[in-house]
Amino acid sequence: PIREANVMSLVCPIGPERNLLDPQPESCHRVFLDTPVLCPRRFNALLELEGKGMPHVIIDMTYTLTEGCSARRLADRAISKKSLLRERLDQICKEAEAAILGDSVAFIVLTHRRAGEDRVPICSLLAAGALHQHLINAKLRARVALVVEAADAHEVHHFCCLLGFGVDAIFPYLCYLSLLRVRNCTLSMQTRVENFRHASEFSILKVMSKMGISCLQSYKGAQLFQAVGLGKEVLTKCFTGCKSVLNGVGFDAFAQDALEFHKIAYPPRGPLPPLVDEEVEELQDIGEYHFRSIHESEIHMNTPDVLYKLQEAARTNSAEGYKLFAHWQNKITEQTEIRGQLEFCLDECDPVPLEEVEPAAEIVKRFCTGAASLGSISNEAHQAMAIAMNRVGGRSNTGEGGEDPDRFSPMKEGQMKMGAAEWEIFEGDTSRSRIKQVASGRFGVTAEYLANADEIQIKLAQGAKPGEGGELPGYKVIGKIAETRKATPGVGLISPPPHHDMYSIEDVAQLIRDLKNANPAARISVKLVARVGIGVIASGVTKGKADHLTISGMSGGTGAAKWTSIKHCGLPWEIGVAETHQTLVLNGLRDRVTVQTDGQVRTGRDVVMAALLGAEEIAMTTAPLIALGCIMMRKCHLNTCPVGVATQDPELRKKFTGQPEHLINYLFMVAEDVREIMASLGCRRFTELIGRTDLLRPSAHLKEHWKTADLDFTDLLRPAWTLQSMAAETEGSMFCCVPQDHELAHVLDRQLVLRAAPALEDKSQVMVKDLAIKNIDRSVGGILSFEVTRRFGAQGLPDDTVHVKFKGPSGQSFGNFLAPGLTFELEGDANDYIGKGLSGGCLVVYKPGQAPFKGHEAILAGNAALYGATAGKSFMAGIAAERFAVRNSGATAVVEGVGDHGCEYMTRGLVVILGSTGANFAAGMSGGLAYLLDIDKTSLNMESILLEPVGAEDSKMLEDLVKDHARLTSSAKAQELLANWDKTAKRFTKVFPKEYKKALESMKSAPTEKKASDTQPIVQNGAKDLEDLRPNSVHEPQKKRGFHEYARKSMSYRPDKDRTMDWEEIYASQTKKSQQWHSWIQTQTARCMDCGTPTCHSPNQGGGGCPLGNRIPTWNQLVHEGDFKRALERLLDTNNFPEFTGTTCPAPCEEACVLGINESPVAIKSTELAIIEYGFSKGWIKPHPPQVRTRKRVCIIGSGPAGLAAAQQLNRAGHLVQVIERADRGGGLLMYGIPSMKLDKTGKVLRRLQLLKDEGIEFKYNCEVGKDVSMAELCTQNDAVILATGATQCRDMRSTEGRHLKNIVQAMDFLTATQKTNLDAESGQSHIRHSSSRKSPPYDLQGARVVVIGGGDTAVDCVATAVRLGARSVLQFSRRDEAPKQRPSHTPWPCWADTYRVDYAHSEVKALHGRDPREYLVVTKHFKPSAEDPSRVGAVVAAQANTEGAALVEYPAELVVLAMGFTGPDKVVDPQGLLARDQNSNFKADYGEYVAENAPWKNLFACGDCRRGASLVVTAIAEGRDCAARVDSFIMGDTSLPRAAPLAANPTFFQLPKKGDAQPGLVKRFQRKKRQSQDVSEAFERGLLVEPILEEPEAEARAGRAAAPSARSEVAERGEKARASEDAPLVGVAGAAAASGAAAPAAPKWLLFGCAGLAVANVALLGTVVALLRAPRR
Repeated sequence: PIREANVMSLVCPIGPERNLLDPQPESCHRVFLDTPVLCPRRFNALLELEGKGMPHVIIDMTYTLTEGCSARRLADRAISKKSLLRERLDQICKEAEAAILGDSVAFIVLTHRRAGEDRVPICSLLAAGALHQHLINAKLRARVALVVEAADAHEVHHFCCLLGFGVDAIFPYLCYLSLLRVRNCTLSMQTRVENFRHASEFSILKVMSKMGISCLQSYKGAQLFQAVGLGKEVLTKCFTGCKSVLNGVGFDAFAQDALEFHKIAYPPRGPLPPLVDEEVEELQDIGEYHFRSIHESEIHMNTPDVLYKLQEAARTNSAEGYKLFAHWQNKITEQTEIRGQLEFCLDECDPVPLEEVEPAAEIVKRFCTGAASLGSISNEAHQAMAIAMNRVGGRSNTGEGGEDPDRFSPMKEGQMKMGAAEWEIFEGDTSRSRIKQVASGRFGVTAEYLANADEIQIKLAQGAKPGEGGELPGYKVIGKIAETRKATPGVGLISPPPHHDMYSIEDVAQLIRDLKNANPAARISVKLVARVGIGVIASGVTKGKADHLTISGMSGGTGAAKWTSIKHCGLPWEIGVAETHQTLVLNGLRDRVTVQTDGQVRTGRDVVMAALLGAEEIAMTTAPLIALGCIMMRKCHLNTCPVGVATQDPELRKKFTGQPEHLINYLFMVAEDVREIMASLGCRRFTELIGRTDLLRPSAHLKEHWKTADLDFTDLLRPAWTLQSMAAETEGSMFCCVPQDHELAHVLDRQLVLRAAPALEDKSQVMVKDLAIKNIDRSVGGILSFEVTRRFGAQGLPDDTVHVKFKGPSGQSFGNFLAPGLTFELEGDANDYIGKGLSGGCLVVYKPGQAPFKGHEAILAGNAALYGATAGKSFMAGIAAERFAVRNSGATAVVEGVGDHGCEYMTRGLVVILGSTGANFAAGMSGGLAYLLDIDKTSLNMESILLEPVGAEDSKMLEDLVKDHARLTSSAKAQELLANWDKTAKRFTKVFPKEYKKALESMKSAPTEKKASDTQPIVQNGAKDLEDLRPNSVHEPQKKRGFHEYARKSMSYRPDKDRTMDWEEIYASQTKKSQQWHSWIQTQTARCMDCGTPTCHSPNQGGGGCPLGNRIPTWNQLVHEGDFKRALERLLDTNNFPEFTGTTCPAPCEEACVLGINESPVAIKSTELAIIEYGFSKGWIKPHPPQVRTRKRVCIIGSGPAGLAAAQQLNRAGHLVQVIERADRGGGLLMYGIPSMKLDKTGKVLRRLQLLKDEGIEFKYNCEVGKDVSMAELCTQNDAVILATGATQCRDMRSTEGRHLKNIVQAMDFLTATQKTNLDAESGQSHIRHSSSRKSPPYDLQGARVVVIGGGDTAVDCVATAVRLGARSVLQFSRRDEAPKQRPSHTPWPCWADTYRVDYAHSEVKALHGRDPREYLVVTKHFKPSAEDPSRVGAVVAAQANTEGAALVEYPAELVVLAMGFTGPDKVVDPQGLLARDQNSNFKADYGEYVAENAPWKNLFACGDCRRGASLVVTAIAEGRDCAARVDSFIMGDTSLPRAAPLAANPTFFQLPKKGDAQPGLVKRFQRKKRQSQDVSEAFERGLLVEPILEEPEAEARAGRAAAPSARSEVAERGEKARASEDAPLVGVAGAAAASGAAAPAAPKWLLFGCAGLAVANVALLGTVVALLRAPRR
């Protein structure tokens, strides 16, 4: 639609059609719409046609739940098995038919306007599709126009689906209403609507162009869609004739989801109170476009855990690491891919010993990398993949864009610096990519490029963005990239899809022949896209002599593509591979072609699945790039990849750290995984797997859920050998074993090679005259050019070394990839594609001497002459047909006239036209020059070109060319022009591409800029040095490259010595925010890249990432925009108390920040604290009591972070919440366990407690459960009780000699006493004694020596407290050695790095006492009494740890503080020991359920540190939030409280209810049936939450315990695991719901609904509207 807008249109007539065979004046009584997407003005204009003889009827697309509740109606519905939704669809059809027949309406308007609290909306696509099909069957469709006033259509794909299934026009009113809330927009509402419409219209045209359709009238109702996972009932009713596979869900599923989504929009218990206010409430980001780990978000293949574990396994060659990665990845595949729904029939197989299985070294040869071009990724990443694949015997792919000729030669042994990595190069290594992709033969496809290929790949389409061409932004077209693509540096490259160049299977066959001639030794591959019906296409391509087929799936690739290009497009490769294999076998073709698949293949299981479905080879791209360092930023299009993988920025490329060995390690681990599965299946050779679908079956769990119960895999898994072959009677092979016969033995080129032998041997001159040629002689010159290039390289032979004169009509592709030194002279006419890929040779064409016509008046060359030419010259004394010099990238041509679309997409070269030009000349021309004689401006496409007069230099050059033309062709036209050249020259006009001119001008200024930049200091080695040169605060910072342009600066501390003088917070006070402060915070947030896979906001198994799932990229963006209020709302949505985490949290999020890989991370913690404190200062944070009370009572024991979080969440849900605290003040750990200088008690803790009280939470202090009140009483008096007491049992040294001495205290006693004394003094309550405990003794440490034993945060706080109490010296003992300064290999990014850190207390002691207080590798032996007072401690006697016979060292001490951690909650709360505890003395309660095990009360829950052990404040808040949602669901049956994702998003821990089970509300993960009890490791809880891989002894023990009397098979056990792990997401998305604030749940990627294999939508798009904003009709 960009370059060919002149042949595309959205104009379409709508309204009643008359008899086409009997045209009458009334036949013109129709409405012509210029666009199908109506604005309010156009929509109202349609309705106003009522008085002009075009009446309309408005039909409601909603229904009430009370419709038809009479006994009779209920009985009828039960008999007919129709849901309310299905009944309403029938009613809509009847109402429409009655309106047409009775009222002769011209327009039917289907509307969602009546949707609301008492009316449930129907998906507009279901309603429109059903009505369209009904009217067709009733022969009424042509009498009416169908308009949809839709609230659920808000994306381009929604519009395309509606149009494709028969809708004439769409009025997306809810989209327009939502435009009112666009942030930072000063445009008028009318401008916003028009901009939205313009973008939508352009995108619709783009989708049409993918399908090769020019006019909307052809697209409308064409049903170019394919369905995956839709039941036959739905297809028959709404989408008759739509191709589908797998069967699937029916109307009942849609009806159920409609109700569930309606409940989200209109909760039965009312909405939750606002977090800030309704003005800034934001919609939930469900992770549709980027990975998001919060709430019920979309499941992505690439999660932080998967990324880092794959990289760790690849970099360390760790088989254990790979197994864990594969385990996690396979669990994700279960939730997202078709192959995840299949299982191996292991119980039917006889395993073989692993050593008998084909070695991994042979299996890896079947692997290749996908087509990632140099330009889309960096040279470092591209070469790393090539070297690795060549070493293992696999194949790497150049991608579309050529390859640097320097890479064709073997490399020399030695060291090679690539980015930040040092590569070891071995003798014989090569970075040549064995697969050369050519697409349709464009972008740098030269004779040399093809001659250096082992395989040449034709890209008919790309799986992840089918029907679309390539695009490379101008800032990536630089240096070698521009040169190899034969493009102009700095000029972007946009190309149409390959089907723009190949219109038929014959065109593909011709290109196969061209390429095979250009390199007879290479295998010719054709890349296809998975779709229903691909088998026929694959068979046709195979008959066209393809040696190899790649079946590309919808997943993966295209990191730089637009979202509209890759969403809802393509089908899973499983469908394509299975159909391709079956059809090839059926046609007797399978033995002559190799089948490969491509699309997010990651693990050995994926590889084996592909083989069993019919693939011999596997292509992988995403996983190899991840192994080399890619972190799935999804910023490839911005050229800002921070790890140097997908960027051409020379500074960023320096950050690349990948090694070829990393990829090799990964590939061999995948191969070993394959071998293990092969052994279990009883297969020794890989070829024994191919096509063995009898070894697969649907997973047993599919039948247990109502959404997957009707999936039918029969056709997918039908063994190909059971099909009745239409070929020979002999049984066909299941894999390729017979080479294709390309019929090259007797082609004309064989004669040419023989006759040119002298030139090929010693460059002797060869002249061949009057060689007869016929139009069946195709691709002439290809083999000869190959022989020249093979011997002499790109430079070829000297000009005119071999001159061949042909006579007669040539076949297609005459002069195919003609090499330098070859001149082909043709006396006759040439067919299509003459000079295709011209690579330096010379072509001369002129009419036969006896021809009666004039050459310049006749067409002598067919279509697409000089297609993709890169060098050489062409002289044609006649007219060339359409698309002359299309994609010309360097050739010089003279021609005497051209047809339409001349010089289309030209990037280099020179074209002189001595005659007329057809329409649309120079469309998409971005480089090179054209000179036109007697220009007709109406024939030009002026979008990309400028017109200039011819100058003196141009005139001389043109004269020389025309002279050559006249000499070589004897052209009468040329001689006529030369006769009066001065006059002729003035008739020429120069066509100058705008981008080319701009690039030339920038090149002229480049040296000046370079000189200026030379004065900048050169920084080597280290981001730290670079940071010192970068600003950390600027006015109006730019975000695109902020991570690279600005240095980190977190919130500053007060000076060390100053802050030890008081108990105030260590942070510098910033109560009144200046402009400097705003510039600083906006600059720091500009460093956040809004990652596609934000590792910061998802907790990983290594301790990094935010346990709360804070929307860090979102609120960073809002702060950068200056929208603090909305940022506050987004922050509070996941974190109840940011003021606590912003001060006390050690920031695991920053540890996982992608910038932390090679420089300082984003200052996330500082931003979090800035947002919340700014909100308090502005008065935005106010009490928000619930609107409705449930009258249910919940008691929470403990007021620490977990208890307070649970209390606030449950209070928001409307429950009456009481918090019991045994201390005299609330806050628990926050009040007394963390000192004031780290967390301000009055300004933060007490402030928050007062807010909670104002919201209605009751606090009861000085009340100890187990003494003042029993647990039994609380459980009886309340609907639920939550234990959130924290881990209060301190580790001790009771067996250590001298432990009885005085002044040896526990850290919490020391901190509590100090904090309490300070708080009492501050509040004037120091005289009050509390019943729960005696008055804590004060600590006077003036001049004392203090030893703190322990290395954690609590020990640090004790050090700081001792300093403030006047200690003379403070030492901190640690049993560990000093941590390294750099991140060690055992804690890779994004884990919590085990590195040396200086905390606030350490810097204070160093400032005061001159040394760091820490002593490493110290183990305490005994405590020595004081000489002055033997009852008190006087010294600590210690020795070096891990050293036998180490000398004892005496450390004087007047106070010893034990800060060695905690062992769970104390026993006061449960004196009888009724509650079960784990091995660490924590209360046992399953994660995600929180129900206290073995408790006599079913309403007792446990969460926080008392359940999981001592952890971070942020983790406690997360668990409190999660427990609150579970408790709310326990009390009320369902909940609207969010879970603390991703900890609750465990795909294997819960399963959905079975078919027929009651559905009390939205099927949240916490409502799923609880799995059988199993141990959950700490790492398991940290992040992905997949089942832990058991160590062998533990696994054997558990297997023994689980063994049943009747021995069950391994497969049966696996089936049960799979059933228990199913997590089938909801069908339906809340398209319109967008404005309601409700989030759509994740939908499986294998349930799809789509567009002829080229545009596919999630079945979720057929879901119902969440909530519709009411808007009065104007």
